[in-house]
Amino acid sequence: MLGEPLRKDSTSAEPDEGPAMESDADIYERLAPELIRFATTLVGPSDAEDLLGAAVIKAITAPTWVRVENKRAYLYRILVNEAHATRRSRTRRRNRELRQYRRDEFEHELVDPAMMNALRTLTVRQRAVVHLTYWADLAPAEVATTLDTSLRTVERDLTNARSQLEDLLS
Repeated sequence: MLGEPLRKDSTSAEPDEGPAMESDADIYERLAPELIRFATTLVGPSDAEDLLGAAVIKAITAPTWVRVENKRAYLYRILVNEAHATRRSRTRRRNRELRQYRRDEFEHELVDPAMMNALRTLTVRQRAVVHLTYWADLAPAEVATTLDTSLRTVERDLTNARSQLEDLLS
C-alpha cells in the first residue's frame, strides 16, 4: 500500500542498522541524489527532476510496489522506461509540428525555398524567435513576452539561429 513501510531483514544481528522498516519517503530521501544524477544523464538537467517525479509517482502508485524487493533497481528501470516514453512523445509531437509546418509552408510563397529548408533545421523555439523577429517584426523584448521566456533566452536563440542560417545559406 502507498506509504506502507518496507520491512527490513529481521534476521540481521546488527542492532545499529537503522529502523526495522523504511517508508516510501525514507526510500526516496535515501535514493533521490543518485536517481537525479541518473535522470540527468538520461534526459539532461532541465528535465531530470520532472522525469524523476513522474517515475517515483508511477512506482509508488503501482500495485506491485509493496512486493518489490529491490526498490532501487525498480526505480532505475522506471526511470529508463519514462525517459523512453518522454523521447517517443517528443518525437511524435515534433513530427506533428513538422507536418503542420510543411502544410503551412505554402502560405509563405514570398520566402525563398532555400530559406524554408534552412529554417527546418532550427529548433522549434529558434524558428519561433526568427519568425516573430523577422516576419512579425517584433523587438526581442516583445518576443520574450510573447513566448513567456527571458530576453536573454530570446537573444541567445536568435544569435544561434542567425549563425546556423548563415552557415546553411552561404
